[in-house]
Amino acid sequence: MPPKLSNNYSAETKAQIKQADLVLLACDYEGTLVPMALSDEEVRMAETVHEHLISLSQIPSVRLAIISSSSLIDLREKITLQNCHYLCNHGLEIFGPELNFHHTVAEKFRQCIYEAANTLKTQVRVERAFVEDRGLTAGLNYRSVMEDQVSSLLAKVRNLLANSVRERKIRIEEARRMIEILPAVDWDRGKAVKMLYQHFRAEYPGKNIVLLYVGDDAMDEPAFRFALTCGIPYRVTQTRVTDARYYLKMQTEISRVLKLVRENASDATPERALREKMVL
Repeated sequence: MPPKLSNNYSAETKAQIKQADLVLLACDYEGTLVPMALSDEEVRMAETVHEHLISLSQIPSVRLAIISSSSLIDLREKITLQNCHYLCNHGLEIFGPELNFHHTVAEKFRQCIYEAANTLKTQVRVERAFVEDRGLTAGLNYRSVMEDQVSSLLAKVRNLLANSVRERKIRIEEARRMIEILPAVDWDRGKAVKMLYQHFRAEYPGKNIVLLYVGDDAMDEPAFRFALTCGIPYRVTQTRVTDARYYLKMQTEISRVLKLVRENASDATPERALREKMVL
């Protein structure tokens, strides 16, 4: 039986950071680094969080990753950091130092995603519900929809997309007040974070690399499961249905986690793997 979900994460977090040669700190953006808002225009990152991230990006033994439903262009408009990996469209695209990944199979479903998003744009007439088309993924945002309209809205969305799901053109997932429309490929945030982690394992063979992953909803659960194998997963707000090891009482507690990494990470630069020079 897994340990009971706890908020007392400071001691274990400090211990793992101090034992690590390299700390990979991966954080969800919406609802974790910034509070969940009704629209992107209302999203504001706390100044202390931004300051912590800038400082962490400069620590030799820390590698930052930000994962988001947004496209790369949108995410970089929201936050720009040096030495940071951006995992966009739920990890279908990864951009950062020495690692640029684009899920080529998912690209083949781009038209299917567009058609599903367009169906919702034209068929769903619920006030304050709107569709986000991000290219490789899309989503129906219903954060500001009246509560008594949500059940009927979700039923209609599932009905409208049922044929595309059945024909394996798309798949849908529920996030916090969002219906995510994804390509029908075997990929999730856990696989994306695993790819990034293995990239650093190859760069720093034999080194102790610890993954700290912080997320806030069901889309993060695959990453929580992977983080249990090589570090610590944290989920914003307590819930009984999660594979996270610890929870943050509220979104603002992310500052506490960032500060723990900032204060306990080593100033030493881990030694990279030697690369053979190509002889021409």
